[in-house]
Amino acid sequence: MSTPSVYESAFLAAPFGAFLCRPDGVFARVNAAYEQLTGYREQDLIGQRKFLALHDPAEVVRRVGPLPATSAGALAQFRGEWAYVRRNGTRVPVSLAMAPLTGALEEHYAGHYIGIAVDTTRHAHAEARLWYVSNHDSATRLPNRELFLERLDLSLARSRRSGEPLTVLVIEIDDLQKTREALGPEGADLALEYAGARLRRLAHAQCGDVPMGFIGGDQFALALPGRGDDASQAAQDLVEAFAQGDDPAPGPMQTPHEARAQGRRNARVNLNVGTARHPADGDDAATLVRRAGVAVSEARRAGRGQVCRFVRAQEQRATRQLELENALRHAIDGRELFLLYQPRVSLQTGAIVQSEALLRWRHPVHGLVSPGEFIPIAEEAALIDAIGAWVMETACRETGQLQRLARTLPKVAVNVSPQQFTNPQFAAQVEAALERAALAPEQLEIEITESMLFADAGRTVRTLHALRALGIEVAVDDFGTGYSNLAWLASLPLNRLKIDRSFVAKMASDPRSEALVGAIISMAHALEMKVTAEGIETAAQAERLRELGCDEAQGFWFSRPITLQALRTLLAPVPFLLAGGTCEA
Repeated sequence: MSTPSVYESAFLAAPFGAFLCRPDGVFARVNAAYEQLTGYREQDLIGQRKFLALHDPAEVVRRVGPLPATSAGALAQFRGEWAYVRRNGTRVPVSLAMAPLTGALEEHYAGHYIGIAVDTTRHAHAEARLWYVSNHDSATRLPNRELFLERLDLSLARSRRSGEPLTVLVIEIDDLQKTREALGPEGADLALEYAGARLRRLAHAQCGDVPMGFIGGDQFALALPGRGDDASQAAQDLVEAFAQGDDPAPGPMQTPHEARAQGRRNARVNLNVGTARHPADGDDAATLVRRAGVAVSEARRAGRGQVCRFVRAQEQRATRQLELENALRHAIDGRELFLLYQPRVSLQTGAIVQSEALLRWRHPVHGLVSPGEFIPIAEEAALIDAIGAWVMETACRETGQLQRLARTLPKVAVNVSPQQFTNPQFAAQVEAALERAALAPEQLEIEITESMLFADAGRTVRTLHALRALGIEVAVDDFGTGYSNLAWLASLPLNRLKIDRSFVAKMASDPRSEALVGAIISMAHALEMKVTAEGIETAAQAERLRELGCDEAQGFWFSRPITLQALRTLLAPVPFLLAGGTCEA
């Protein structure tokens, strides 16, 4: 067998499409794999068609201009990824390589080109799958943040050309963290899946085919082209429709499918929505999404199922919050946090029997920052555990110092956050702080809010019993502002109820408030609990509370929050002044 026949045999038997063409592009030889790839038989191609005839004409015009007169120079342009149009009219993606023919075959096919065409359908499918996975959220199967921003950019470009407004909605699932804690990560994914599917249906029904995506965390985004002033109403309609739910009543769980359906029902949640409008609130996609996100934060603070429109003041607050959050991370090490103490007075004897430790923050630039401002920031930024531990440690240490210096035994009350109280190690951490401060457990009172009693009943009971076993007393702060189950309250090992200041303030003008205060005092005493009234600002309030049998009171009438040194002066003024000593905080 001659050498050329060996090469020809390899050419004809190649597992990929191969062809030879003349300098004018007309086919000279094709192999069986090329016939299978294109659907054309050998006799339909050789001497009959140019290789360009198999290309998608629109693609050729788009990439190289009007169909060129085929030449050796033009053939070099057809390398890379192309689309072939097969004999049956279907398209097939191919990777095409073209080169002048050299070697042993050249003497038989002088000036010819050899081409190799590989079907990349499988590769294209893999690339499409990879693109989909990279650009969509796995749980909701919606476009992710990057793809949503790309599609929003296209919508914005159309809005600029048409002059029509466009509104972006950032939609947040309410209390997804509670869903995650109740149902676990899989349950949270089911909640997202349910929310995404339901939002897609509702948005399509109300607004048509509009860009939508899952932008991370617990937030979706929706673009409403052509919507301006009416976008807020559309958002409210979406919130209300979503809250109605569409799942049937739960049945007995038997199969994995039923368990999945049950998880979806239990995961039903409400929405909060923030809106930002083009062009008033921004001209690019990232700015509009960010500002709608600022607005949804305002909606979250306003309550459940709220819709909030972006205004510039919100961005200023968000900027300040971010600045405070970053500064708060260094506040403990920077010695910027400190405690003040508000005395609590016995209404029977007038003596100071206890003090409440109150956290304060002196920012190096902004000065004193209100706890009402920085405590919520600390909670959202997951800083409250570290700050709460510092408060507990400092209050125990300073109270121990005060007892040794003033030679009295005033107790100290410390407020704890829900995050602290639900920590399984909370009681052990408090015990360790007491030991380091050499403070008896009986000298510490933990204050929790009414809502914390019912957030996680089992954990609440365990923590309360652990604290009481140590000898630490527990008080319910701001009592009367929540919705207590009195039977449940009576079963808990509590020591004190603190009547919220709002009831005390209205006692003189509202007989019902006074009756409620009296009822709380009577109920607490019947349950062998003491009662403290907060917010006492007048002698008349103090006297009336004493007549009603209230045990203790605190408020500006007795003392504003003061430093540890000032509290020592109140507890033992004469010995302190005679000794001329100081109290180190």
